[in-house]
Amino acid sequence: MKKFGRISGQLLIGSLIGFFGMLAVLDGDIRIDLSPYAYAGNIIILAIAAALVVFSAYCYFSVRILAKQDLTGDEEDAAEGRMYKKYSDASLSSTLAILLSLASMSLSILTIQPLWLLLLGLVLIIFSFTISIILPGLMKNMYPERNLPTISDKKYAEKLLNVSDDGEKHVMLGGLYKTHITMNSLLLGAIVLLLFYSMASESSQLFSIFIIIGILAITNMQYQFSIRNK
Repeated sequence: MKKFGRISGQLLIGSLIGFFGMLAVLDGDIRIDLSPYAYAGNIIILAIAAALVVFSAYCYFSVRILAKQDLTGDEEDAAEGRMYKKYSDASLSSTLAILLSLASMSLSILTIQPLWLLLLGLVLIIFSFTISIILPGLMKNMYPERNLPTISDKKYAEKLLNVSDDGEKHVMLGGLYKTHITMNSLLLGAIVLLLFYSMASESSQLFSIFIIIGILAITNMQYQFSIRNK
């Protein structure tokens, strides 16, 4: 009962904040010109993306070196743990580098930045995308005793799940479920923010809002149908 009351109170407070915030946006002229900071912001984004590409490449080669070592016993277990962490770090870093490079290219095009910034963003995308493609191939080096599918296999994800043990499946499925919940929450928040931005700037973001709604509809239908038909 206490938990229900706390949740109800939080919803009421959130509704009041949203209501009065909308009134403030509608009554006021809230505009922020970020164009003077576009160049410096673009440099910072590219620097972070470049650092992530270098770090992901470092992790990739570290895993290859560790996989070639002939270890036994506790040393082998410790090396396997380090390889898994570096593999995960490389995967995350390359993904973030792709996203930041895309953000930089978008900023360069929409705010008329120097051509070299656009080209640098393109180069970083190519490098980070290449690393993200070759990374799954390390799995065979990390676990040579396991019958892992090749990355070119059309049913790679399904076969990888099938060869995983119960503990690994639990970790993967738990992470995917949390990601599904977080993505829904963030995309719903993005719709609200775009709505406020449209009202504040008089620049309609309906196209972006409908794109996000479409993504939410497709991903949630795919998730529900997948668990419904099991």
